[in-house]
Amino acid sequence: MAGKFLKISKLEGIVLLLTLLFVGGTLLWFAFSQPGEGVTVVTERQDPEPQVLTETPDTPEAPGLLEGEVLNLNTASQTELTRLPGIGETKAAAIVAWRQEHGSFQTVEDLMAVDGIGEKTLENLRPYVTVGEPAAEEGGT
Repeated sequence: MAGKFLKISKLEGIVLLLTLLFVGGTLLWFAFSQPGEGVTVVTERQDPEPQVLTETPDTPEAPGLLEGEVLNLNTASQTELTRLPGIGETKAAAIVAWRQEHGSFQTVEDLMAVDGIGEKTLENLRPYVTVGEPAAEEGGT
């Protein structure tokens, strides 16, 4: 078999050498090129309706409440309390139990007396809770 390779012409040798160089160069190029180098794919995204985010970073999200809805801590049921951000079944039950044992909440800050509610939770709840009827708008008759 070694004899067959010795019997190739000069032209066949040059073509074989060029082919080996091409294959070697291609392998090196694939091995050392960066991903995405040399090819740019542009896609166009068409949203039927652009989304506008109106949430402020200072206010926690309360997906269970309607916009502008505020719950009264003294009248809300356990199920209603679970709609508040950061309040699950356990904390809601603790709020109701505290209310039954100690009476009505006098201020929103009284929530700090409930087991499992600290300053951070209180600050997250503040926009969504009250202890009495919302104040009537001034100027109305």
